Order: sequence, then structure tokens, then C-alpha cells
Amino acid sequence: MFNQGLSLDQAPPISVVLRFFMSVPLFGLLLSALMGFAPIEILTPNHPLSLAAIHLMFLGIITMSMIGALFQMQSVLGGRPIPYPVGNGWIIHTLFTIGVLSLAGAFVFDLPPLFVIAAVMLGAAVLYAANLVLPLLFGGITHDTLRGMRLSLIALALTAILGIIMAVSYANATFSPSHDTIRTSHYSLGLIGWIAPLIIAVAFQVVEMFYVTTPYSPWCKQNVFRIIAGSLLLKILFLFLTLPYLWVFDMMVAALFTGFVVTTALRLRMRKRRVSDVSIWFWGMGIALLQLALIFHIGYLWSGNLLAESIALIAFSLFALSIILGMMSKIVPFLVWFHLSAQGFMDAPIMSNVIPQNRSKGVFWLFLITAAFAVISPLYPLALSVSGGFGAMMFTLLLANLLGARRLYHRTLTHGTRFEQL
Repeated sequence: MFNQGLSLDQAPPISVVLRFFMSVPLFGLLLSALMGFAPIEILTPNHPLSLAAIHLMFLGIITMSMIGALFQMQSVLGGRPIPYPVGNGWIIHTLFTIGVLSLAGAFVFDLPPLFVIAAVMLGAAVLYAANLVLPLLFGGITHDTLRGMRLSLIALALTAILGIIMAVSYANATFSPSHDTIRTSHYSLGLIGWIAPLIIAVAFQVVEMFYVTTPYSPWCKQNVFRIIAGSLLLKILFLFLTLPYLWVFDMMVAALFTGFVVTTALRLRMRKRRVSDVSIWFWGMGIALLQLALIFHIGYLWSGNLLAESIALIAFSLFALSIILGMMSKIVPFLVWFHLSAQGFMDAPIMSNVIPQNRSKGVFWLFLITAAFAVISPLYPLALSVSGGFGAMMFTLLLANLLGARRLYHRTLTHGTRFEQL
């Protein structure tokens, strides 16, 4: 039923996915340092340090992990593996890493040439990835998760194109009259078109399969991505034509996401697999943060209060991070076990031994504290420094967990016993 199209035998080497995942806590530590030392600047809209922090979060942490997950998801769910995954993964990861560091450095140190490097590297990485994966999502197996991946990748490519335009403007210090329109479209495509649909698409597969819940309704699966795409397209069209009533499209998306929050919460609550699992805590926290973001964004639409919009953006970024951390706690142990078992190691570690539960719980509680202080920081700016401190501890523990899983994998490869050796 919900595992249609699963093809685990075509999964890419574990090194491909881990390369992206292990970069996440490193960018997280950079972001945490920025939060700790420059909270006021980060909370000032359009301040260079604020823009650096936003891109470290949404590119260095969220997009980095989601591209890594796409390498796994496309091969397993789509049944058509990405060609030459090791080489292509290395190319995309290298270009993307240099691009994110260049963009953050350009904002932090006010170095215009870095904007050009960032535009070239990030544009090349995203468009290369889209050109590599998008053709595989058409013409073969198709289901609801793959439809969401299509929309997300198309939106990511468009986000990158608009980002390149803005980066060139920053490099030349010349901004066209449509700069604000381009920026709003850039953010909308990134948040509503790239991040949210991919998480919803993952939920359609993962929530049903991992936690044994009733399926999402066929109407929801068939129409959610159409509504998101239509609302986003009309919003951007209205932006460039300077037409009124833009808020209508935001309200449509907010209503849709609220439905996703309620539906997912009910499924997690009524799941058939009742075993305690840290990843469920992250999912629950994530959808609660998404609802909080929606409430404050609606408040901003009606009041124009910039503090409400700041809280909405912070809550939305934490929603995505929560889901990512939850999925990492499931995916990484599974990949270690799966790849070792597939190679015939009889002593492949069970998933719960790859990353011990107490260490996964440690990441969750540190995330909870980090999120709590971050959400209130627009009202109490110094809380962002506290959030940065706990965030640094969280990302350090996450890095230790990932390094431990990688070390266990390679130790088993070297010293483990294969079945044919018996």
C-alpha cells in the first residue's frame, strides 16, 4: 500500500548521504556562534548578519540535509537510482558547501566578490542537482511522494535563479525597483515551494510506514501539491503585477498547512506502533512549531507587526529542523544496519545500537531548549544568545552521534564477520 515503489537494493552508498548529513552540524555550529555573539543584529530585518544567519539555517542546515535525503529517497522510492551517486554527490556537496560559506562570508564581512562566488557555486549546485534528479521523477514509477519531490525541486531551482539575481545585485550594490518583489518571491519559493512540500511528501511515506498509521486521505495526497503550486504561482504573479489581495494566497496555504498539522497529529496519536521513539517526539514538536508559525504569520498579515513575522520565520525554520533531526535519528541507524546487512555481515549492529536512545534524547531536549529561547527572542533579544549556546551543544552532540555511527559502520566493515566466512 504505502511502500509502493520501494527499491532498497538501488540505494546509493552510505557515504553519499552521510557526507551531506555530517555537514549539517558544522553549519549549525557556525549559526550558533553568530546567534551567540550578534543576537541584536540577527533580529534586525535585512541586516547583513541577519541575512547570513537566515542562509546558514535554510541553506547550510535545512537544504544541505534535504539534498542528502533526496539522493536516498529518489533511488529507494522512485526505483530509478541517481547515476554515479558518489561522483555526483561529491560535486554537488562541494559546490554547495563553498557557495553557502561564500554567501555567509559575503554578508558577515561585506566582501562583494564573495557574492559572485556564492552565486556561481550555489547556482551550479542547485541547477546541477535539479537537472540530475528531476528527469528521474518523470516517466517511471509515480506516487504522491514523488509528486511532492517534483514540485520541491522545481521550486528550489527557481529559488536559486532568483537568489543569483539578488547576489549579483549585492555584489554590484545596485538594486532594481523590483528588488523587494524578487526577494519576496525568493523567500516564498524557498519556504512554501521547496521546504514545506518536501516535508509533506516525506510524511506521506514515513508517517504511515514507520509508525503504522492509517493512510492520509486520497484527496489530500492528490490535491495538496496542486494547491500549493497554484497558490504560489498566483502569489508571485500578483507580486510582479502589483495586484492587491496577496494575503488571500497566504491564507489558502495557511489553511492547507493547518489541515496537514491536524491530520498528522491525529495519525501520530492513533498510531498502531506504540513503541516509544524519539523521532516521534521530533515530529510532534515539528508540527507544533509549524502551527505556531502559521498563527503568527496570520497575525502579521492582519496587523503588519514585524515581531509577529519574525516569530513566524523562526518557528518555521525550527519546524523544518525538528523534522530533519527526527528523520536523521531514524535514517542514519537504518542505513548503517541496511548497508552492513546487505553486504552479508552477520554482526551488523541493530538500529538501536547505532545511535543509543539516550544520545538521541539528548539531541531532542537540547533542541527543545534551543527552540524555546529562539521563539521568544524577537521579544527578548538576548534570549537568542542563550539559544545559540544550547544550539551549539545540540549540534555538537549531533555531530558526535553521526561520527559514532560512521565509526561503527567502518569498524564492522573492517572487523565484522560475513556469512560466507563461517
